[in-house]
Amino acid sequence: MYEACCVLTGLCCRQDAVSGGDLRDFMFAFFQDLPTWGLWTVIGLIALFGAWVLAQILRVLRWLRMSNYRSIGKRGEISALQILADAGYTIEGSQVARKYYVRVDGVDKEVLLRADFLVRKDGASYIAEAKGGLIVSNPLHTPTRRQLLEYEVVFGASGILLVDVPRKKVVRVEFPLGR
Repeated sequence: MYEACCVLTGLCCRQDAVSGGDLRDFMFAFFQDLPTWGLWTVIGLIALFGAWVLAQILRVLRWLRMSNYRSIGKRGEISALQILADAGYTIEGSQVARKYYVRVDGVDKEVLLRADFLVRKDGASYIAEAKGGLIVSNPLHTPTRRQLLEYEVVFGASGILLVDVPRKKVVRVEFPLGR
């Protein structure tokens, strides 16, 4: 027969709890002899571990969801290439980037803007943005409209095209700001 001691508190449990070899009796004796603060310490550690495990599970789920969105976006861009080609546009570049500056409180901050495609048709160049969702492929959808307006200002192309992947069509979007 041997004496079982608590690692956290250094206090020993009853000797007879272990003698029978019954783990359930040992655990009962262990928690019965454990001071209140020790019990709360054990419960707190278990809760912290559970919270950590939950956070890891949520992180993995968020990564999987974002991975799925990227996959859908990539498939949409591949479909957009075919839609643009079918409409007579020549692809000159993909993921075209331009730097520009935003002045905030007198300090210039560099911004990188990336468009899906730079295309050409009848001697004119266009920036084309592919959208794969039914809502976001509407040029009047606020985030989409703002994105296209930013392209218009920064890229200085002959025009802006919205490739509506779900409806398989190319829409020219203009911003007649001089009105």
